[in-house]
Amino acid sequence: MQKEPQKDAIPLLLRCKVIVIGDAGVGKSAIVQMFHSKGTHYPKQYAMTTGCDFVMKEIKIPDSSTTVELHIYDCSGQKVFKELVSEYWKNANMVMLVYDVSNQDSFNNLGAWLDLVRSKCPGKQLPGILVANKVDLEDRIRVHTADGNEFARTHSLDFVQVSAQKNKSVETPFQELGKMFSRMYEERIDALGVS
Repeated sequence: MQKEPQKDAIPLLLRCKVIVIGDAGVGKSAIVQMFHSKGTHYPKQYAMTTGCDFVMKEIKIPDSSTTVELHIYDCSGQKVFKELVSEYWKNANMVMLVYDVSNQDSFNNLGAWLDLVRSKCPGKQLPGILVANKVDLEDRIRVHTADGNEFARTHSLDFVQVSAQKNKSVETPFQELGKMFSRMYEERIDALGVS
């Protein structure tokens, strides 16, 4: 339950490490770049991420004095870089798992990605969000909404559909991660009995 913000509440800044993972070519970097640039920078040509790209952006939590600073690690989906990028996964707070709705294999590989990232963060629940990208390719959809919803439900993830190219709902997964992280913080504080 979210607390009512007090008029004179002290601003709270939380820092959240977000790992963005999924197969190569699903649009992870495009989603991150569109979010970071407020929809002004869509990469016109595919450029393979080698290793991990880092961006940071703040999310203001509605109806509160809380801001969540997202430290976003956009990780390569190439198999050759898996061991290298997995080093960036340590101490992650959230995961964003991305697939391409026009690529069945990218969906089929989600379980392996999730298992791998969670194995690098032992002792953590590592909550997150499943992102279906390229929903603008309506005539090429191979993975339907019900499949994404079921995977997300089974793995305790939230689920959103976006189109990085059309700048459709690109901010939504990041806003949801920020709200989720803020709720987790509030729950920890409540459990400790701190006010």
